Amino acid sequence: MRILTKARAFNPHLAEMFSNKIPYYYSRAHMADPEACQKILDKLDLKSKYDGSKLDIVDVNPGYGLFSTMLNYELKPRNHILIENKERCVTSLSSIINKLVEETGHNSNFTLYKKDSFIWETYNDLIDKDKLIQPQIKSFDTPHDELLILANWTGNKEESVLAQWIKCCGHRNWLMKYGKVRMVIFAPSVSAMKFLGEPGFKKRRRTGLKRDLYTDSRLIGVVNSEKAPGLGYDARVLVRDQPVLLEPSSAHRDEDYSVIEISPGKYTASQIENIEHFLSAIYLTNKKLVDILPTLAPGAMYMAKD
Repeated sequence: MRILTKARAFNPHLAEMFSNKIPYYYSRAHMADPEACQKILDKLDLKSKYDGSKLDIVDVNPGYGLFSTMLNYELKPRNHILIENKERCVTSLSSIINKLVEETGHNSNFTLYKKDSFIWETYNDLIDKDKLIQPQIKSFDTPHDELLILANWTGNKEESVLAQWIKCCGHRNWLMKYGKVRMVIFAPSVSAMKFLGEPGFKKRRRTGLKRDLYTDSRLIGVVNSEKAPGLGYDARVLVRDQPVLLEPSSAHRDEDYSVIEISPGKYTASQIENIEHFLSAIYLTNKKLVDILPTLAPGAMYMAKD
């Protein structure tokens, strides 16, 4: 089936490479609507932040490739590494790359890396062993302008990976050792609600505290609700970030998902490790602060004002 779309970043050479139906979902949300992808790209405004000729993209779980190919067409990166090992997705991505070579004589700098995205060594190997990219270490004062991470962690059991990546921002290890690297992550809506909520939001969890301390983050896109736009999210986050509203049909099988942007923030884990137990004691409770002060330290209750 040929896709008819006016989306700016849709590669016209791939108009016949995407279908209304996909053979297998692998428990993830997969983008189906080029217009929705364009709305996300416009909100991210990545073209103004990167020089494609110097940009390396590490694309984790690209699935059937609609958003990935549009990001590629928009930014025209130096390298675009597709980390994918799901059989049907690998077949689809291989066909896309072959089509690009057939139509244009060039693969758009895609490299299909058929490794397991859950394994930490995969990311070390693509740099140290296979040398697909060679990132430069840059200052954490400004966003890294030569490395971008895109990931789809929308699976029901993949929230823990997102939590680990947030932790990497605090420890400044893994790919975060190269600097203030931007990550664009497709995640379950329930995870975004918990992790991006501000203090006092009832759905906020401990990782939300670490996200607050360790990262700079934005809510980029949310799936629209029939009852109210942004239903379930912290209203303060919605007002602050103004995420784009995406229809359920924007993903195959009307999957619920969100899009978030995360990069290392001001504080590191070493800077707060001495007070983390205090923060946890305060955070992981439904009691009022005045009621838990005695558990923090001798005489702490006298800090409370009448």
